[in-house]
Amino acid sequence: MYLALEPPWAGGGEESGPSVAAADTADAGVPAKKKGRRKARGGGRGGGTAGDAEPFEVDEQIVLTDADRRLEWKGDAVALPPRTVDMAGGDDGGRPLDDGEIQGGIARGSGPVIGCIKDATAGAAIAAEVTLQMLVGADGRVTKVRVRAPAWLHDHGLLACARRAARAMSFPATGAPTIVTAPYHLD
Repeated sequence: MYLALEPPWAGGGEESGPSVAAADTADAGVPAKKKGRRKARGGGRGGGTAGDAEPFEVDEQIVLTDADRRLEWKGDAVALPPRTVDMAGGDDGGRPLDDGEIQGGIARGSGPVIGCIKDATAGAAIAAEVTLQMLVGADGRVTKVRVRAPAWLHDHGLLACARRAARAMSFPATGAPTIVTAPYHLD
């Protein structure tokens, strides 16, 4: 099997988020192995190419149950703080992040998040959508993180790893908090 990442910011046209695709590597006439190799391919601004990815093992003997595949949210409650309105007409100058700033921050910081997802698969071949939701503060730093993913990934340390990776992301300081949602696809 190969794991392939196709981020939307690499010019693929799809706007939904990075994609992680698995494909069978067994050729006609070659028996399937009990353990396969997965290879990550990344792209995007400053990202790698298919040639610099490190392969990792997939254990074909791992059988996931419906409970392992069940999607669940874990992490902080991500919500915008209450906003005050100045009736005197004063403007605090803050604005939420725009789409370009969000995409740029995600493009620069998705590598470690994708690494967390790959590590949390723990050798299992799993197809799902992992959603990372973050509260980006007025200063551009990620303050709260929650993750929607299959229970299998949560049981194998996804939340803690993704929280560290997300908090390392940087966004422009715009003076107002913004909720950022980034989907990652495991196919």
